[in-house]
Order: sequence, then structure tokens, then C-alpha cells
Amino acid sequence: MPDTIQPTTPPPRIKPGAHGFFLDLDGTLAPIVEDPQDTRLPERTRNLLTRLVAEVGGAVAVLSGRALADLDRIMGALRLPASGSHGQELRFGPHAAHPDAEAEGVPAAIIDRVEEFAVLHGVTSERKPGAIALHYRKTPDQAEACRGFVDTLTAEEPGLRALHGKMVSEVALAGIDKGGALERLADTVDFQGRIPIMVGDDVTDEDGFRAAQARGGFGIKIGAGPSAAHYRLEDVEAFADWLEEILR
Repeated sequence: MPDTIQPTTPPPRIKPGAHGFFLDLDGTLAPIVEDPQDTRLPERTRNLLTRLVAEVGGAVAVLSGRALADLDRIMGALRLPASGSHGQELRFGPHAAHPDAEAEGVPAAIIDRVEEFAVLHGVTSERKPGAIALHYRKTPDQAEACRGFVDTLTAEEPGLRALHGKMVSEVALAGIDKGGALERLADTVDFQGRIPIMVGDDVTDEDGFRAAQARGGFGIKIGAGPSAAHYRLEDVEAFADWLEEILR
């Protein structure tokens, strides 16, 4: 079977107690909005996650491209094991101290070039641990320019890679991704011996799908597009419906 397909099958109704859950935030737990700062976790989803955490003994982690501090702002009191900045930041338990950002990051000269590009093209830049992003949801006509610029920068600089998501392109450190984050979290006490499930909506979640499936679990792709995931759900609401179904 090819690595990337068009999955059409909804995920099965499982018994959650045998599983560990690795969940993307934007487009999976929370709807994507025009301004990322306006993202909110729906109350229904918050309640379902609280129930899921209790059901699986804490084996629920959030894997996000957002910086961990921003992720915590959105999740609020629902503090979970987490990966921020596509795996650059890792918190191994809900009560673990907030990890320091990695000392090694994107070179200052590259950050300067990205921020200058953002000003000239009317898009938003965002510094994160180990990455700098260009958001163009408010200016979709700049998508091609942003993608091309990031591709060019990362081709010039060893140790960097391009990440292209939904209305965002990032210059990020190479060798760090959600697959690696899932692997490290899956080896911690709360997740050991559990079948991993990775849920996400974007190309940056594909490494997580592959990692979960390599460990005998499965991936769930939210929304349209080719994916390595075994299963698909239509949108954020459909994922919440599935969570509610397996928690009955």
C-alpha cells in the first residue's frame, strides 16, 4: 500500500482504555479561525477531553505546531502532556515544569530575513522555539510567495527545513517533528503498553500518523486531502462525535 492514500473509512468504535491518544490542536480539537490568537477550545470538546483523560489514566497528549506557552493559553486548566513547536518543546506529564526553550534555534540572520519579508508582503510572522512562521490566512494571495520564500531559505541553510501547513509556512530546525515527539511521549509511564492513536488535520501531522501506525496503532486524518492515516473524519465536530461515541 502506498505511503500516502485517500483514506475514506471512519475510525472504528474502540474501547479507549487500551489506547494512548496524541491529538493535534488547530483543526482537530479546535476550529481553525482567521486569527490564530482567537482560537478557542469548544466547551463540548473540553468536557470530552476531561472524560477521556479520566478513562485512559492520563494517556492523552496534545501535539501542536504552536509554542507550548500558546498551547497552554488555549487549553487553560486542562493541562496535559504536550509537544509544542512541532516537537521542539516537550512536556512529559501534566504536572511537569514548563520546559525551557531549546538553546539552539533558527539563526538570527534568517529570522531577520523572514520578519523583513513579512513586513514587505503584509503577512504575519511568529517566532517560536526552533522555528519562525509566516501566517497568510488574512492575505491568501501571498501563499505562493510565502511558500517559495521559505523553500528558498531552507535550501540555502543546512540544518533547517520548510514546513507548509494550512495558510502557514515555517522555517524550522531539521530533524524535529511530531513523529519524534510521539515516540518520546509514547515511551513515558502513562503511555507505555498502550496502542497509540494520532489525530490531526495537516501535513505536519503526517509524521505522527506514521509513528503511531509503526507502533501498531492508527492515524485519523481530519478533513480532506491525501494522508498516511488509516482513517478519516470530516471535521472538528465529527471528531468530537467520535470521542463521545467511544466514551459511552
